[in-house]
Amino acid sequence: MQNKIKVLHVVPTLKRDGAEVQLSKIFKKFNHTDLELFTFDMYEKGDSIISDLGETKVTSAGRFSSFFYLYKLIKKNDFKLVHSHLPKSDIVVGIINKFNNSFSHIISVHAQYGTRKGENKLKYNLTNFLWKYILNSSEGVIAISEKIKSWLISDKGINNENIEVIHYGVEIKERNKKNMMNNSVGMAARILPWKGWDKVIQTAYFLKKEGVEFNLKLAGSDDVGYLNNIKNLINEYDLDDYVEIYDHFSNIEEFFEKIDIFLFLSESEGFGLVVLEAIENNVAVVCSNISPLNEFVANVSDCLVDRDNPKVIASLLEKYFKDNQKELNIIKKFQKEKIVKNFSIDKTANRIEKFYINAINV
Repeated sequence: MQNKIKVLHVVPTLKRDGAEVQLSKIFKKFNHTDLELFTFDMYEKGDSIISDLGETKVTSAGRFSSFFYLYKLIKKNDFKLVHSHLPKSDIVVGIINKFNNSFSHIISVHAQYGTRKGENKLKYNLTNFLWKYILNSSEGVIAISEKIKSWLISDKGINNENIEVIHYGVEIKERNKKNMMNNSVGMAARILPWKGWDKVIQTAYFLKKEGVEFNLKLAGSDDVGYLNNIKNLINEYDLDDYVEIYDHFSNIEEFFEKIDIFLFLSESEGFGLVVLEAIENNVAVVCSNISPLNEFVANVSDCLVDRDNPKVIASLLEKYFKDNQKELNIIKKFQKEKIVKNFSIDKTANRIEKFYINAINV
């Protein structure tokens, strides 16, 4: 039997966010890899993915000792590959690689960092030159969408031949048919300005204005205090009786059980894992017609929408609600078929392992 490849994954934090959740699921699907994980922050006081990592060996070191700890960890364990995620990890591992070139450095790019509404662009601008250099010096870059790949080529000058698109994947499960529940619309994501929370609430306002009976359920972690803006909008549009706000769901499937339509009007996404998860949970998705969402959401019955026209989106939802679930069932059917065929977690893990093999055999 062929020996497994020793791989160390490096992430800034174990906070339960898209990239980290995806890693925790992919780890369980690898067949040809012995892996460990290093993080700068276990995120023990928040919603961490540590409980999802099973028997994966996890090590951590504080802010001031992390560079030297990680350097020694790599040197001692003779990893063939170190796979970093998010710019902080990319830069630290890239610098270590200059002192110790015994391992191949692989980088996953999960978002268009520094380009999103309300984001602190200064911190990315300060390290942009170094990050670009490390990306180009690596043995390979994984972009999680075609959109990210195009951005890396056009904006960061990364060699096209050094990038491979490997989409996120989702666990495909046997699920019972989901029946409609009281015209319930849901939105779940980190509560950040570019996620489209304002557009969702404006859509709810037009639904109310047209006399549509509905309820709106919102869930997410309030990382930057943006929730106050959302609550102010709800009050401004007099939607308090229509909207219910939940804390972040550790098990997102519990949220999907409560809704008929997942409305996601984001301005910018690296991939949009929560949308993929909603489709897999047999929830009809209506979302922004932007890349990368339109890379995996089948455009059925006008479900890919112009996020800047909430009035039209409200009319579309009203039409869905009036036809006694027929249209929503069609949407769910075709959206689900597309992800089952192309976006399973098993396919994602298999492609990443092939990428590893190619990287060490270059």
